[in-house]
Amino acid sequence: MGSLLLSISAVERETGLTKDTLRKWEVRYGFPIPTRDSNGQRFYTHSDLDRLLRVKRLLDLGSRPAKTLRLSLKELTALAAEQCEECLASDHSEVLDQVWHALTAPDSVALRGALNQALVFNGLGIFVLAIMPSLNLMVSNGWMNGKLAIHQEHLYSETLRNLLLEAISRLQPMPGRAKVLLSTPPDERHDLGMLAVQAVLALAGAHCISLGPATPATELRAAAVSHRVHIIALSFSSAYPSRRILPFLEQVRRGLPEQIQVWAGGAGIDNLRKKPPGVHTFTTLEQMVSALTSAPSAA
Repeated sequence: MGSLLLSISAVERETGLTKDTLRKWEVRYGFPIPTRDSNGQRFYTHSDLDRLLRVKRLLDLGSRPAKTLRLSLKELTALAAEQCEECLASDHSEVLDQVWHALTAPDSVALRGALNQALVFNGLGIFVLAIMPSLNLMVSNGWMNGKLAIHQEHLYSETLRNLLLEAISRLQPMPGRAKVLLSTPPDERHDLGMLAVQAVLALAGAHCISLGPATPATELRAAAVSHRVHIIALSFSSAYPSRRILPFLEQVRRGLPEQIQVWAGGAGIDNLRKKPPGVHTFTTLEQMVSALTSAPSAA
């Protein structure tokens, strides 16, 4: 077998799709069809891998194998754009009602079930881009107007955090995509925004390395160099003091190798009057995904 062919184990490792799944798709949908060596071992082309990676992304966005596995690379790309537009325009009030009733019952099992059902049914991408912002706003307003207690807000955040981490852990980076280090500044404990960034970048194929929240600038620089990342992505919530954002970003940028980009996003960035030098700022997750395609990479 030539060196340009990939074993089924290599495809499993690159895509996160199990060997059993690949074999079932081969029989049921006629893709991927591998070549075989004299021992009957399956081998796949890099073109197969490219299509499988995009199929996996669409499945994570809520599509189904029967709808995607017979499509060309161009058709897969078009379907992803169409699916996002349709889902982002849909009404998710039923999910909001279910989560609200579970929080006020209170019923932690029902809460996890409602959030998990919304995530699985809609896919990670749509859940993070379209549903999660509305959920966060609902819970925040509920606490502010006295209808939710702090412990209820914490239960929501922790349940959502665990589900996002589980979903993100199942994603595999695409070959050649940028390596991204994620965190928040010290004293910034609101990490749901950071997890949302990690989710959409991981769906777009980035190799994401999370340090969790509250990392000092010196440690961010050290980790970025140690892991040879292309981007440091930082999230600032609306609760983080605006006056501290610019000095922190300048501290991160100072002494950092020029080839490593610094990205900053989150509601806190909206309050900045001055754009920090040498830092890319984003007001939406979609902007970050778009920027990823032109970012430095391992290729």
